[in-house]
Amino acid sequence: MNDKVTISRRDFLTLSAVAGASLILGMHLPTRTASAQEIDCQGNVFDPNAYLRIDADGTITLIVHRSEMGQGVQTALPMILADELEADWTTIRIEQAPADPIYGDQVTGGSVSLQNAYCVLRMAGAAARMMLIAAAAQMWAVNPETCRAENGTVVHESSEQRLGYGQLVEVASSIPVPKRSEMKFKSPEDFRYIGTRRGQIDNPQFVTGSAVFGSDIYLPDMVCAVVARSPVFGGRAASFDDDQALSIPGVHQVVEISTGIAVIAENTWTALQGRDALDVRWDPGDYAELDSDAIRQMALDKIDKDSSSAVDEAATVIESLYEAPYLAHATMEPMVCVADVRSDGCDVWAPTQNRQEAKRHTESITQLQKDVIHIHVPLIGCGFGRRLRVDYVDEAVEISKIIGAPVKVFWTREDDLQHDFYRPASLHRMRAGLTDDGWPISWEHSIAAQPVESGSDLNHGTDVPYRIANKKVRSAPLSLPVPTGYWRSVFNSQNAFVNECFIDELAAAGGNDPYAFRMALLDDTAPIKQVLELAASQAGWGTPLPEGWGRGIACHTTWNTPVAQVVEVSVIGGELKIHRVVCAIDCGLAINPDMIEAQMEGGIVFGLTSALYGEITLSHGRVVQGQFPDYPLMRFGEMPTIEVYIVPDGLAPTGIGEMGNPPVTPALLNAIFAVTGKRIRRLPVRPEDLRPDDD
Repeated sequence: MNDKVTISRRDFLTLSAVAGASLILGMHLPTRTASAQEIDCQGNVFDPNAYLRIDADGTITLIVHRSEMGQGVQTALPMILADELEADWTTIRIEQAPADPIYGDQVTGGSVSLQNAYCVLRMAGAAARMMLIAAAAQMWAVNPETCRAENGTVVHESSEQRLGYGQLVEVASSIPVPKRSEMKFKSPEDFRYIGTRRGQIDNPQFVTGSAVFGSDIYLPDMVCAVVARSPVFGGRAASFDDDQALSIPGVHQVVEISTGIAVIAENTWTALQGRDALDVRWDPGDYAELDSDAIRQMALDKIDKDSSSAVDEAATVIESLYEAPYLAHATMEPMVCVADVRSDGCDVWAPTQNRQEAKRHTESITQLQKDVIHIHVPLIGCGFGRRLRVDYVDEAVEISKIIGAPVKVFWTREDDLQHDFYRPASLHRMRAGLTDDGWPISWEHSIAAQPVESGSDLNHGTDVPYRIANKKVRSAPLSLPVPTGYWRSVFNSQNAFVNECFIDELAAAGGNDPYAFRMALLDDTAPIKQVLELAASQAGWGTPLPEGWGRGIACHTTWNTPVAQVVEVSVIGGELKIHRVVCAIDCGLAINPDMIEAQMEGGIVFGLTSALYGEITLSHGRVVQGQFPDYPLMRFGEMPTIEVYIVPDGLAPTGIGEMGNPPVTPALLNAIFAVTGKRIRRLPVRPEDLRPDDD
């Protein structure tokens, strides 16, 4: 059966019958993020380029066009489809779509997979359900109005005759697709799956160890490779001696590729031994003396120091400098890719967030036609934005082409930390003017940072929701050789840290309670006000805490999802303990509360880890950190209690994957201030930040 059917984009839904009497529906998963108001199941944002298939045996297949990396897309999407289709959950199976423009935008990033697919899947489910009912009615010679869909079958109301979906697909394939205006959608009170708690569909595979990640791919005659890369950004190999490497049993070849020197061996361990034995003379290039202090000075020189008249005319002016470091992604599964380049085609197994980019790069490297290049996407052991880049795919394809054999390219943790595409370091000069009674009349935020890529925006998350008459944001891009990339929530993470810590500073300067100050500055209709109120009430804001404890609060809207968090900490004898995080989120319609809670918990751990430990530093043009002892992650024993509260909302779902991260850092730092009286404006938190000033 051919899963890829070319269909005119002018038709919003189409239908075809193929060999084996299967019913295939094409539908579009939009390439842009629509607002909750725009995502209306009667709206007109659809085009046919993804597929739902029902086979004659009753199996329902949803072809998912975006990657599963733990966020639950392979669970939530079939929940939506099963509900509207009135399908048996256990009969739905998932296929990962190939890299193909017919599926629209396949980038897994920006937390858009679910919100962009919601109404499309409901429309596809409704259309298929109505067509299957019409098919059964035709076979029984009855009025379709006397029939209903129920758990993968169509039932005739009066006679109780019943036909399974598989029995109906051949007839259904000849029935016209209902017009959008004719579609009948389920009422929310009739949902069976949407809004219920369901474990991820992959959980049994994780428990049994049968889940297949990129690292698990093995092909006949496959070899393994690791790459020695320049330790200095912008450097290259001037020469190398491979005699010692080739003398190691099991090392097959040493070849030069665009990113360095590749050692090919019978297994990964042998390849690593071969790499250790290489004698490479590196030409460091122009940046051999670049270090973190020099980068900071560049940012200081670049940042805008001017102020507006609104600031100068204020009764009180508050000014602060905030600093955020480079951060690595530190995915649990380091980069890995398997490639098999042949004269007649190429197969690539890539745990990628950007399969179409991987295909474009593969086409360029191999010079093969795109129709003989196949990108397979296994499960991904974390992405966080790192796998939007396809450098590790390039290496595997390039090596396989050179050696004429399938190869697995494996990155060690050191490779991963020292050759990442980092979250950019940033410097923020904040300045605000207050009235005599402590209320802000002006707000200025000046940013100096390296963009993620040429022309990208430094301003994600700078637009604070508070009512302040004069608000101004200025940004100054830095040109540096450090590779940068999208990191979970992009610049929302830096800007939420700065904005929500600085608004706390303004509250303290005017003698105001941080929560009450925020609430007073928010419009009653602002969506973020409800989540802020919910988080504060559930945390017991204003109630007594033990001695040495403090609470901090912060809120932030990452793209279109508002989140508020309250953090409780103690600082006793200079020792920080995070006890509790209370999180409130408004993500529209909650498809799977378990998944929402898991994503908020994961985002909170991610944010706390970066706040406490995250820092990539440079010395002599190279990254200092190389392993988890140098770049630690939060451990189980450090974990606070996390409570997640979901604002009930009947609108379509919005994103959740990146939204729990930005508010937790400022909430943590504001809590530390509450108990110590010390403002932390440079990340990560350092021991000296927690000691009393007289120590």
